[in-house]
Amino acid sequence: MKKCWFVAMGAAAAGAVAGLANSGLLHKAAVATTCAGMKVADVVTAETQAVVDDANDVAAEARRQAKIDAAVADRLSALEADIRAEVTAKIDAEGAEA
Repeated sequence: MKKCWFVAMGAAAAGAVAGLANSGLLHKAAVATTCAGMKVADVVTAETQAVVDDANDVAAEARRQAKIDAAVADRLSALEADIRAEVTAKIDAEGAEA
């Protein structure tokens, strides 16, 4: 009895699908679904590119800041030797006077 029910439902479903296919409704639905999928893919691609661009900007800024920090450290180390010699001479001179 249950098998007859499944056979009848299967035949009805097949008839419905065949009717939709003949009327072009199934084709229109497939085209609309594909079009929506393509729009979603375009949006995802654009957002992904935006994330990549932002990441590249952050990396470029980090490289720029690293160059600035290295140049400042280099200049400070050059100045430190002169300042250290000046302060040492001043302290030694004060010690000689005391």
